[in-house]
Amino acid sequence: MKLSIEPLNPADLPKMVEGLRRVSKAYPMVKTRVEESGEHVLFGTGELYLDCVMHDLRHVFSDIEIKVADPSVGFRETIAETSSIKCYAEVRYAKDLFFCSMYCIYSQWKYSSGAFVSY
Repeated sequence: MKLSIEPLNPADLPKMVEGLRRVSKAYPMVKTRVEESGEHVLFGTGELYLDCVMHDLRHVFSDIEIKVADPSVGFRETIAETSSIKCYAEVRYAKDLFFCSMYCIYSQWKYSSGAFVSY
């Protein structure tokens, strides 16, 4: 899950950056990154976890007002059947080739009405 954040007052940006450094030390599962657009992004494991991080960022580590965008959740795909295409990757000097083929390890699972269910 990711949150885009920015200080309410642009003059508080150095305080927010210092607060983000402290947060990343206090919360091991939080990653911070500055995107190409200049926005600061927090990555975390869930909404409650990021809510705790934002509370501490606002009140403990930086003591500034922070504007938060709506959280966004990454989309992940699930393997439902064996792939028909073999994937390979070449390393730098083409001495080694890695081949892989994807297959579902839960063969009893069926796709039904938008969710995988076990039978």
